[in-house]
Amino acid sequence: MTATEQTLAEKIEQHHIDTITERLGVNRLAVEAGEEPPHKSAPTEAQGDSLRDLAQQAAILKLLAERVTAAQKDVRKRTQAALDAAAERDGVERITAELPSGEAVATIGLRKGETGPVVVDEAAFAQWVRATFPDEKWTEVQVARAVKPWKAAELLATMATLELSPGKTGARPAQWADPETGEVHEVPGVMVKPTRSRTHGITWRKGGKDATAAAWHTGALAHQLAAITSGEGDQ
Repeated sequence: MTATEQTLAEKIEQHHIDTITERLGVNRLAVEAGEEPPHKSAPTEAQGDSLRDLAQQAAILKLLAERVTAAQKDVRKRTQAALDAAAERDGVERITAELPSGEAVATIGLRKGETGPVVVDEAAFAQWVRATFPDEKWTEVQVARAVKPWKAAELLATMATLELSPGKTGARPAQWADPETGEVHEVPGVMVKPTRSRTHGITWRKGGKDATAAAWHTGALAHQLAAITSGEGDQ
């Protein structure tokens, strides 16, 4: 290393020492004067929501979601019971949802359930299939003899098209018609019964969602929302 390079390195090192010494001296003078020593500014929050704000929002939304989910389940159950009762009593199958102002925003209507043949006794059904179709290998022995799934589905679909009492609601034996003779047989182990419960759905009217959101924003739904999200019984 040349003398010039050594001199330059020494100058840089001395500059660092002088800078540190100066800062120490300034801090010492500030402490002796009873002042806070100067320090680097803390990094500022990034623009936008702070972490504290986001944590608050996350907690509020979680609680709100839990209470709304519970309230929706309860209201849906009570709405279904009320619609079923109205349909049976008055033949009413739909009702209009209105805001406190009287503006109609949606229609709530019944969706009919489904009824069809259901295997309730696998062994009896398999025995019937084997006896009715002795030349076909449509059953199989597992722990007990059972109808192969693909053939069971086919036979049940045929029984569904033969449903002779669509107005009845109680469970009743399924029937199957012999395609060659036309003879109708009651099928052991299979009953016609509800396969999907009746339910209901909400159909929004044009602009209904926006009107509801606006009513929420202005406080017109404050009473309803307070009741829905009260969370009575929360632990």
